[in-house]
Amino acid sequence: MPGPTDDSDRTPPGEDAPAAAAPPTDGDITVELPGTPGEGTAAPGDAPVAPSRRRPARTGPPAPQWPQEPREGYTAVGRVLRPHSLKGELRVQSFAASGVNLQVGGHVYLAGERRRILRARSDREAWILKLQGLADRTAVEGFRGALLEVRDKDLRRDDDESYFIHELLGLRVVLSEDGRELGRVAEVLQPGGNDVYVVRDDGGREYLIPAVGPVIDRIDVGEGVMAITPLPGMVDEPK
Repeated sequence: MPGPTDDSDRTPPGEDAPAAAAPPTDGDITVELPGTPGEGTAAPGDAPVAPSRRRPARTGPPAPQWPQEPREGYTAVGRVLRPHSLKGELRVQSFAASGVNLQVGGHVYLAGERRRILRARSDREAWILKLQGLADRTAVEGFRGALLEVRDKDLRRDDDESYFIHELLGLRVVLSEDGRELGRVAEVLQPGGNDVYVVRDDGGREYLIPAVGPVIDRIDVGEGVMAITPLPGMVDEPK
């Protein structure tokens, strides 16, 4: 909503409006005033150089630092990216491509408070959500970066072979053939096409394991194990 106007910034009738200037890099607003001979003005015959009047930069409360991990007994299903429009909607990154836990009629926990999803639609690689109790942009502005959680018992999956990244991190990775342990899943890369598991052993050596059917034989989150059959050359010992 536009704020009150400053009469000093209005262009007198009959004169052309001045060209817009780039925003100052230090966050302050510089306003040019008519110049007079002396300090801050050019020599006679040159265009006047206006002195400047500075207004304090606008400041607000610091953005909240939201937890990066879900609470015990909860699973993070998305993260707030930013407010969307003026009607209290949120632009959300879904941690499942289908957004199965972000559908109308479901419930999510935002900052520990349970809220019903009133509206939901996909928008490119994100989801636009309207949550119960958040009426306008001001109400949602402070939730940037906050996790959306559901109770573990209420978590929905795309299928029986779908896992959330936090469930895979730390799994022991063993060879199906002989039970030899390669290390633990340290990171999940998502370059497109299929995920890639970064497996790191105690010595710091890393293996890149593609998340494809011919390689991944079994994942047991409860047991904490991933069994694989590596492709030739994938886990060869260094010579």
